Amino acid sequence: MEVVDSESLLDAIGKYCDDLEYQVGNKHRIGAFLSLKDVCSYYESKHFLSDLEESGYPKTPVKISSFFGHVKTVCEQSLMFFICSEISNSVQARPLAALLTQILNEGHYGKKILIQGEPYTLSRDSLSDSLDCLNDLFVNRYDQTVGSHILDFQVSIFSAFECWITKISENYGNEMTERYTFSRLRKYRKHLEDYEKASSEEEKNKHLSRLRSVPGNFISFPDKFNFVINKASEKNYPRDLRIDKDIVDFIRAARNTVHNGGVHKGNDIELVHKEVTHKLIKNKPMFHEDYNDLIDLCASLVDIYESIITVLKNDIDKESLRDLST
Repeated sequence: MEVVDSESLLDAIGKYCDDLEYQVGNKHRIGAFLSLKDVCSYYESKHFLSDLEESGYPKTPVKISSFFGHVKTVCEQSLMFFICSEISNSVQARPLAALLTQILNEGHYGKKILIQGEPYTLSRDSLSDSLDCLNDLFVNRYDQTVGSHILDFQVSIFSAFECWITKISENYGNEMTERYTFSRLRKYRKHLEDYEKASSEEEKNKHLSRLRSVPGNFISFPDKFNFVINKASEKNYPRDLRIDKDIVDFIRAARNTVHNGGVHKGNDIELVHKEVTHKLIKNKPMFHEDYNDLIDLCASLVDIYESIITVLKNDIDKESLRDLST
């Protein structure tokens, strides 16, 4: 393991070192997000540096927007959260009282609130309860806040993945539409034939239910992703196709818990990733023994995306992979 010279590192970032002991879990998370940012920077340079140079960079200031850049931004939000958390913990949140005093004295917050647009004055007890709640948040509910933040990270990184995979899928618009349309027409035909052959109302209703379950013209993200990764598999996709589909399906299902207050509404799902078992249990909130394992799982999306564009980039428009602006 490479040993970093602490003095040169601290000089470079203008910090000072002290004897405070920081939380191991958060130090690991900060390191994980920094590493993921570095991975994205490496891939961004690997795939898009030539595009930047052709645009006149570095003499001409050129901005590049890509999946990798979006993930770096997502990581920076998490870095801000966990670094500020550790800074606050290092001084036992002592500045909190001074901050709240200024907020109250300068009128940024007080007894007066609006209920349906109408002024309402809080009682002294209500105001005191609101301020006490902040103390409880810092002291007793920090772990809950971390869990909510990790869910936000999961939502954000998967949303970026969904956005940029969709851009790739648009290169195959007609082919993809025809494939799914013909497949669905065959299903319609089969269910109609089964309905006509049914001898009881119960059987007819069963086939009608199956007929209604066939999607119309809408192509969902799972359909788009499966189409794109199957295209990649035709060109020597370097990773395990089945495992990567399972990873994406699991993270997508976990991301969708945000629509149900963090509770998984689908069937039970289990995924083993790097010898760690991740589970989504029906009607239960998502739970992890170690959030760092979930960060590592979500980071897989970056490697999956990079593997896809490595084998497909000669077949698709560059604009599907990055946007350049000056």
